[in-house]
Order: sequence, then C-alpha cells, then structure tokens
Amino acid sequence: MPLSNTRLHLIVILTSVLICTTGLQAVAKVVSVSIPFVGSSQENYITARDQYHRFRIPSLIVAPDGSVLAFAEGRRGHGDDPTCEANAPMDIVIRRSTDHGQTWEPMVVLDSGFRPGGGLVDYGDPTAVVDSITGAVFLFYGQWADIGPHRATHGQNPDPALGQQVVWIRKSTDNGKTWSDRRQMIYPDEPHETSDKLYWDMIEPGPGIGIQLQWQDHNKSLNGRLVIPAKRSGSVTPEGESTGAPLVFYSDDHGDTWQFGQATEGPPANEDEIVELTDGRLLLDARQASGLFRCRFLSSDGGQTWGPNHPDDLVITRVDTSMIRYSAVREGHDRDRILFSAPRGIGRILAREHDEGDLGMTRNDLTIWTSYDEGQSFIQPVRITREMAGYSAMHRLADGTIGLLVESAGENGLSYGDISFFRFELADLEDESRWGQ
Repeated sequence: MPLSNTRLHLIVILTSVLICTTGLQAVAKVVSVSIPFVGSSQENYITARDQYHRFRIPSLIVAPDGSVLAFAEGRRGHGDDPTCEANAPMDIVIRRSTDHGQTWEPMVVLDSGFRPGGGLVDYGDPTAVVDSITGAVFLFYGQWADIGPHRATHGQNPDPALGQQVVWIRKSTDNGKTWSDRRQMIYPDEPHETSDKLYWDMIEPGPGIGIQLQWQDHNKSLNGRLVIPAKRSGSVTPEGESTGAPLVFYSDDHGDTWQFGQATEGPPANEDEIVELTDGRLLLDARQASGLFRCRFLSSDGGQTWGPNHPDDLVITRVDTSMIRYSAVREGHDRDRILFSAPRGIGRILAREHDEGDLGMTRNDLTIWTSYDEGQSFIQPVRITREMAGYSAMHRLADGTIGLLVESAGENGLSYGDISFFRFELADLEDESRWGQ
C-alpha cells in the first residue's frame, strides 16, 4: 500500500534521527588496518589479465603455522556478479601474512578465469578450511560461465561453452605457500540421488570459512570431520523455477572424499556460516531470501540433517556475514564466546516498524555482536568501522587477537573495490563504553 505524506515525513525524521544516533556509537580500537586487496581506480571496463576493477567475497583462515590466508574474487569488467558481464573473467586470488595481517606477501592468482584455449569463466565464493590433524588447508570455489543466464544450465561439465556450474577444490600442505592442482567435486544433481528429490543445478560453497568438529560426544567417530557451509539451487524440473537452501559438504577422511548433507527445510536462504556448539550440535546461520531476519538451523548429527528455522532477532540487511567460535570453556578458556559480524547499516527502525525488508538499509557500519549462550542471543554490538562494509570473514588469530576481512569502498569512492583487514582485541568487544544499541 502506498505510504501517505504523513508516513513519508515520519520516515524521513526517523531516518535522520537514526543516522545521527548511530554516529554517536564508539568505534572499537583497532590494533592495525591493512588493505590486502586494492581495486582499480579506473572507471573504464577492465579486461586485462593483470588488472581488477573490484575485489569481492572474502574468505579468511589461519594456517597451522599461524599464517593468515586471505582469499577473494578478483573481478574485471565493472565488477558485477558472475555471468553478468561479457569478456570479464573472474579469478580466485590469495595473499598471505606472517605477522597477523600487518603486512602481506604478493598476491597470487590461484585460478585464472582466462582458460587455456581462450575460454572465459567466472570463479567465485572462496571458502577455506584447515584440518588441524593433518595440517592441510583446503580451498573450495565455484565456476560459472563468463556470460549467460544467472541460473546455470543443469549439469557439471567444466566446458565454459556449456554454461554449467562446477565446484573445484585445491589443497595446501605448506601453510598456503603452494597449492595442489584443482580437482572437481561432483555433487548429486538428479532427483533419484538428491536428498530432496529435486534437480540441483548449482551447489556453491559458503562463501566464508569451514570448521572441523571436535565435541561430538554422542558419536565420537564424527570428531575430526571437516564441514564446509554451502548452498544449493533446486527445482522440480531441469528448467523449472528454482529455490535456494543451505547445506554442508563434509569429509570424514581428511578431505580425500566429500559427502553432502541434506538441504535445510523452511524458508529459502543461501549464503551461510557454521559453528560447532559445545554440546556438539552445529549452528548454521544463513542469509535470508526475504524478510527482516536471518535464518538459523541446528543439526544434531554433524550436518547431515537440520531442524526447523529459528530466525534471529537482529535486523540485518540481506548480506553474507561471518560467525565464528572465539573461545570455549571446554578448551580451557574463561567463557564460551561466538562472534557474529555484519553491516548494521541504517534504516533498522523503519524496516522493523513497517516490515518492509531492506527499506533504507545500507551496507556500512560493520558491527560485531557476541554470544555467551551458544548462539541463543547476540549482544553487546561494537562498531568496527563507520565506512562502507559488505561481506565479511572473521577469524581468531594465532596471538588471540581477532582478524576481520571485509569488503570496503575503493579509492575512487565507489561501493566495493577494496578488501580491508582489521585486527583488534577481544577486550574492545567487551568494553561496555563501546557497546551500541
């Protein structure tokens, strides 16, 4: 229903008040800030191999030797999403830091969208996990056609001309210095083999961070399982209308083979993160397809099946976020802590008041909330930066500080462009003077 002039006036007033009041919230003290991925300041259409218009979609992992590994998509063209721009292939890139993210080794292209023979593809959604038992690091990412329909053609042939979606895996056994050749992960895609009896035309990792299970007291054989958050697109017919749902990949043999959990039931959702709770259950947080609140699901069998949606009560614009375990009493820490990061934006009161989803909400004001009750509630919001902030990935660093890799504005002032790395102390998140509303 159209808004009346009175209601429109009220929205303007509320928005102005909200902008002013959010500006009063303190910003966390930051130990260091660096920009591992710097986009181009050029506004022309970029097609060169050695240039990128934007860097997007961060993943962050800490290797067994303490090195920080930062992954991203290197986007050409004008930096749009996969399949949207012709002659604008996307790369998967990495930078490595041995001093907790203060400085970075030169960028390495792990996979180039310029394929041998002249084919072009878009690689996306890097998602990394560490096997703490073997010391191996695994990286998952997807492949899309460089230009075509946003929805992939059913099938898993990596030939770029066919327009099908593919999942690749690489492995490092030297803390991210070198990487194996890629291998394709074949996923179930026919109704007779999928868990929900649908055609699956896409499974894409994360993006973000995988985990390794360690508190599976009810079934100790699951300890050591590697779990990768993912999402699938499914439909009744190969060309029919599709819906998205989260699920996980998991491996019980240190990454030699990978299985696929069942998709969640309930409201459509997509980009997701996962943590292991201290009672062994898995908590999956997913970007909602519609509405105000993120979707949250629990698994009691290591990610093979999921219970009903228990939506969060934080109003967050539809965006990929980060959710990680920081500490646990079971590991000898003083408290159980799960951290959640997202761009808080503006317009939260309006969105809640009028139930109109993303009304007025923006991707800025990157904020971190803390849960002390194993994900039942997230409290004590602390702003990390007032600037533009999109997708984020967090990790506890080897020295106990927190690293946050987040999409930021480029030097030309446009939305996105760079990816920045913030490092800060846990004490800043627990300093009451910095908590917002």
